[in-house]
Amino acid sequence: MSLFSTMNTGSAGLGVSTTWMSVIGDNIANLNTTGYKGGRASFADFMPQHVFGTAGGGQIGGGAATSQVATLFGQGSLESSGNALDMAIVGKGFFVVNDGDQSYYTRAGNFGFDDEGYVTNANGLRVQGYSGNGDGVSAALGDLKIPTKGIPGTATDTVTIEANLSGDEEIGTELAALDFYGTGAGASSLVDAGEAADFTTSTTIYDSLGVGHDVTILFERSGANEWSWRAVSDASEVYDSTGAPFATETGSAFELSSGTVTFDSNGAVSAVTQTDTSATTGWNYLGSTTPQLTFDFGMDAAGAETEGSLTMGGGASALVALDQNGSMTGELSSLSVSEDGTVVGSYTNGEQVDVGRVGIATFGGDAGLERVGNALFRATPDAGDPAIGAAGTGGRGSITGNALEKSNVDLESEFVSMITAQRSYQANSKVISTANDTLQTLLQLI
Repeated sequence: MSLFSTMNTGSAGLGVSTTWMSVIGDNIANLNTTGYKGGRASFADFMPQHVFGTAGGGQIGGGAATSQVATLFGQGSLESSGNALDMAIVGKGFFVVNDGDQSYYTRAGNFGFDDEGYVTNANGLRVQGYSGNGDGVSAALGDLKIPTKGIPGTATDTVTIEANLSGDEEIGTELAALDFYGTGAGASSLVDAGEAADFTTSTTIYDSLGVGHDVTILFERSGANEWSWRAVSDASEVYDSTGAPFATETGSAFELSSGTVTFDSNGAVSAVTQTDTSATTGWNYLGSTTPQLTFDFGMDAAGAETEGSLTMGGGASALVALDQNGSMTGELSSLSVSEDGTVVGSYTNGEQVDVGRVGIATFGGDAGLERVGNALFRATPDAGDPAIGAAGTGGRGSITGNALEKSNVDLESEFVSMITAQRSYQANSKVISTANDTLQTLLQLI
């Protein structure tokens, strides 16, 4: 091999060292790039030349060349953020974004809304996922749109009560003697009802418009093992079949339902009755449909067990829990993202609704993805077709909300590699300068 070939070998060494340094520089430059995946340069030797000596043949290499610059898809560390739509993938997979013509794949989950309510990345590309359709999350993949409008109220149809009714109360008839609108002339007020009952509790129920109304449930011991109950509302809020309120001033009582609760000798509910005023007297809250309320005390009128729980025992009567299943209209107050990528909307009425789900793509060969800038990758035949689904399924990683994945570049390792690349460059330049000095010596012999 000639001295000129030696210089070419050194030049090849300078080239790979320069490439190596460029990859290191790119990694360090993107140290703070969200979702960035570091690169690694790989090198291979040139086809060697055959030489022959007195002891036989041999080979001398012609230097080195860049074999591949691969993307390393290792997990980056997570950092918290203040944006509810920021997401980080822990494990395998990519977010999918689309510019209207083509899909791209990224680990950068710094997302937000555009003016139409679509979820977009920092470059305005729309995130792909499964949008909310009012009854849950759609099964069709497309541009992820989060509904930001409010949700309608839900009419109450069940009131569930857990309480202990005192076994020390005397049997009485004061509550039964009261005259309420709906079942009578309305001579008794809400104050009268509270004074006559042995135990009272109240809750707010919601009509079909999502408007709240106070309801008071009154209990009186009417037998050795029996309690009568009456549920009443302010008669000024209740309207008859002609559209007129039952009372023009607040404070009068309208009976919604009534009945009895019977206990066994151990204080457990053994029978329940319920009579609804609507069966004989038409009524409703203004502008809404007539509520069909069921009061759960631990057993229904058919003898089936319910979620409520009334007991009769010693000590004072006391409420344990009271719940109803209606709600007022609600406005979107906040968003959160669960591990499977579901975007959950929290509303001012206390409701939580799944309003969308992010799609996660996986590939058979991540190394085949092509970098296109802005932390985006493009699918290639080497990567295979994307398999898109929910996070946490099919080998896909989970989602962490309010977080971003940082670059996976290890700065300490890059500095060590930088020193090595620098020394490699210096050594190869020395090969060239030494070969040049040798050539000059040769020329001086002429």
